[in-house]
This record gives sequence, structure tokens and C-alpha cells, in this order.
Amino acid sequence: MTKYVRQDPELTRRKFITAAMGTTVGVGAVSLLTIVGAVKPADTLTPEKRLPSKGDVLVYADPAKNGAPVALADIKEGQVVYAFPKGKVNGTDVVKNGVTRNQLIIAKFPPSQLKAPTNLAATDQGIVVYSRQCMHLGCAVEVKPYPSKGLQEAAVCPCHGGVYDLTQGAKVVDGPPPAPIAQLPIKVVGGQVVAQDTFLSLPYDITESEFATQKKELEKA
Repeated sequence: MTKYVRQDPELTRRKFITAAMGTTVGVGAVSLLTIVGAVKPADTLTPEKRLPSKGDVLVYADPAKNGAPVALADIKEGQVVYAFPKGKVNGTDVVKNGVTRNQLIIAKFPPSQLKAPTNLAATDQGIVVYSRQCMHLGCAVEVKPYPSKGLQEAAVCPCHGGVYDLTQGAKVVDGPPPAPIAQLPIKVVGGQVVAQDTFLSLPYDITESEFATQKKELEKA
């Protein structure tokens, strides 16, 4: 005759509830980690995400140009060129195209039209360079006329209507952005547009402490 022990239904119920709660807590913890990770994923500073630095050559952002240096003949008044900085990181040439803030606007104006708060010493032959990333929520701006402010070439955010005057330090002339887009100091060297330093002000999507830390690292390099 087979012997068996009859289980206390109350004890069995308690074990089930305890196990179920443990599983629920475990799933909940995993779900919470997933949500937190999705909100702010870990961001590794790869070479492609580093700030522009002194000596970086500006190359076409257009993939069809295959990272070629921007030709001065293509930088004309009334025609904008989009570019990325390209420089050496740990001895290797890298196009720094891993973050939106490093996509650059290259614009040219009659030198007399460039006025403060543009850093005029950071321009050359009427050429001025800015980050393309809007300071409101980080969208990429488009350069086009903005007649209501009398601008033939303004940086206009397609997301929320921010407008920047490229002849006056990319100051905000319309919409919600809290600050101008960052200017990059450049010189024309040997027929190429070359960065003379990193951005002159805090760009979008980087904290002040991260900006300061990366600038110190660039100074040591």
C-alpha cells in the first residue's frame, strides 16, 4: 500500500503566494531596470563622440562625399555646407559623427555682416561655423530664409520653431531655445577649414562637467 502525507492546504497556499510574490518582484525589478535603462542608456565616449578639437579638418557630412575635406569653392554666400570634424584620436583619423552636436553648419557672409555676439576672431574670410543641434530639444536645424526677421540665412528648428541669427553669434531670435547654438572657432589653412579649438560655449546634450572634463582631456592631448 502506497503511503503519502496529506499536505496542509493552508501551507500549500502560503508557499504558492510566497513564490508568486517572489516572481512578481523579480519581474518587476527587471522591468524597472529595463525602463530606467531605456530612459537613459549608458553612453560610452567613443572616438566618434568626442568634441571637435584643434587641428580637426571639416569634412562633408554628405555620405556621398566619403569624408572628403570641404572644398572652399563650395562655401559660398547664400549656400550652407553641413560638415563633421575629422581628426586624430589616439593616433587614428576619426570622423567625429557619433553625436548630433558634432554636425556642423558652415556658412559664409560678407565679413561686414558678421557682428557681435559672433566671436569674430573665430571666423575667417566671412566663414563662420556652428553646431547644427538646436539648444531646445536637440533637433537638427535647417538653414533657410526667415523673412519675418529679415534674415536671408537663419538656422530654423523644424521641431518647435526655434530660430537663430547666424550673423550675430547664432543668437535666438524666435521660438523656445534658451541659448545660442555653439560656435566652433576655425581658420582656413592650406585650402581647408580647420578647427582652432572646441566649441566656444556649451553645446546641447552635454553637461557642464562633461564639457569641462573633455576640454581638459583635449588640452592634454
